Amino acid sequence: MLVGEICRSRANNLEIFKQISVVFSTDLFRIASLLNKIIDFEEYAKQNHFVVKPGVDSELDKMKRTYNGLPDFMTQVAYQELQDLSQDVQQCSVIYLPQLGYLLAIPATERMKETKDYSIPNLRFMFIVNDIVHYKSANTKKLDALLGDTLCDIYDKETQIMHKLQDVILEMKDVLIGVMEYAAKLDCLMALAVAAKEYSWIQPEISDEGEFVVEKGRHPLQEMCVPSFVANDICSGGCESKIKILTGPNSSGKSIYLKQVALIAFMAHIGSFVPAQRAKIPTLDKIFTCTFAAESVSLNLSGFLISLNQFSGALNNATGKSLVIADEFGKDTESESGLALLIASLKFWIQKASASPHIFLATHYQSLSTFFPQSSLVKFLTMDIIESQEDIAYLYQLVEGIATSSFASFTALKAGLSKKIVKRNMKIAEALKAREPVLPEESSWVHDKLRRYFTILEKFTAFDINTSNPQDFLQFVNKAIKEPHSVTHQNSKETI
Repeated sequence: MLVGEICRSRANNLEIFKQISVVFSTDLFRIASLLNKIIDFEEYAKQNHFVVKPGVDSELDKMKRTYNGLPDFMTQVAYQELQDLSQDVQQCSVIYLPQLGYLLAIPATERMKETKDYSIPNLRFMFIVNDIVHYKSANTKKLDALLGDTLCDIYDKETQIMHKLQDVILEMKDVLIGVMEYAAKLDCLMALAVAAKEYSWIQPEISDEGEFVVEKGRHPLQEMCVPSFVANDICSGGCESKIKILTGPNSSGKSIYLKQVALIAFMAHIGSFVPAQRAKIPTLDKIFTCTFAAESVSLNLSGFLISLNQFSGALNNATGKSLVIADEFGKDTESESGLALLIASLKFWIQKASASPHIFLATHYQSLSTFFPQSSLVKFLTMDIIESQEDIAYLYQLVEGIATSSFASFTALKAGLSKKIVKRNMKIAEALKAREPVLPEESSWVHDKLRRYFTILEKFTAFDINTSNPQDFLQFVNKAIKEPHSVTHQNSKETI
C-alpha cells in the first residue's frame, strides 16, 4: 500500500509509477482492510497457523473462551479425582490431547514400576509415557461429552473462515495479479539501478547502424566472484568482421567472454545500464545461444541432438540483426563430423556477407583456420597466456590469433590428476597427432630385464669362439648364465 502511495505522488515522473498508481486501486485497499480485520497476525506468528481475531465470529469466540478456561476447570476435576484414588497415588492431573480428548495423568507408583501392572479400579488404562500413566475415567468421559474436542473444533471453524476469506479475495484476483506484476517490475528496475550505481555500469548507446562496440566490457556476475576481473572489448559489425572465432586453452575464459557478450546485449535491450566503459549496442531482433545441452530423461534427446536443435534455430532464423553465441558446437559427436558441421554452418553465414548475424563462437577445433583465412568477414581471437615449461599462466586477455594447443594436460594436473596419468596422456596425444600407433605402456622392470638380456647378448657376441677351445667356451657360458642379474618387481624377484 505504501508503494502505491509513493508512486501515486510521483506519477508524472516515470511511466512505471503512473502504471502502478492505476493498478494500486481501491480494491487493493479493500483487500488489505479485510485481511487486517479478520487475521490476527501476531498470534499467527506465534502459533504458525491461521488465527482469527476476536469479534469476527461469535461461535468461535465462545469456543475460545471455553478452551482458555479449561486449565482452571481441569484442575478442579483433577482434585476431585484424587479424592477417589488410593492413598499410594499422591498426585494427578487432567490433561487434554487433540483427538484423544481428556485424560487423567498419574505418575507411576513404585508398585507399577516393579509389576508393570498399571490397572486401577474404575479407570481404563490408555498408555504410559515417561513414567506418566494416562487413564480414562468417568469424569474425563463426561468432559469429552460436554466439551468435545474443543481445540479441533476451533481449528475447523477458523479453517471455514479462511476458506470464505479466500473466496472473497479470489473474486479480486486480477487486482492482485496486476499488483504483483508491476511490483516485480519495479523491484527489478530498482535492483538494476542500485547495481548500476554500485558497480559503475554505464548507459549504453542503442543504434540502428549495426555496430556492436563495447570498451572494457565485464561479466556482471563473474566479476563479483573473483578478486579482480580482466575487462575485454567487443567489436562486431561496421568496419569490423561480424564472425568471431575464439580459440584458447581450457579454463582460459572463453565461455565467460561469450556469456559477457550475450549479457551486455540483453541488458541493454531491457533498458539496463551495462558493465563497461563505453557501449554502442545495435538493435537486435533475436539472441541465439548454443552453449550448454542440459540432458534430461523427460526430453528423450541426446546431448548432441539438443545442441543441434539450438544451432539449427540460429541457422534457420538468424538475420543480419541477430546475435549468435555458440560454445564448442560439435563436441558431443565424433570430432570429424562435428568439425564438418561447424565448417558448413560458418560457410553458410559467410556467404551472407554483411547480412550475416553477429557471431561469437568458441571452439577447440584449431584446424578451422585452414578453412577460413582471416578476412573482413572472419576474425580469429584467442585468450592470451604465458607459457613455461612446467605451467601456464592465464591472462584472460582477448587478443588476435589462434591457439596452438588446448593445454589439456596442464588443466588436468590442476584438477588433481596424477602426473603419471597426465604424462601418459601426452604420449598418446603425440602419437595420435603424428598418426602413429599408440604403443602400450612399458613398466620399468621390463626395461631393466631387456637391458640385462642385451648385456648377455653383447658378451656372447664379443666372445671369440675361433681362438677359444670348447672348454673355455663352456666356462664362459656357465659364468654368463650364473652371473646374477636380479630384477625386482613389486613383491616378486626374478633372476636371469
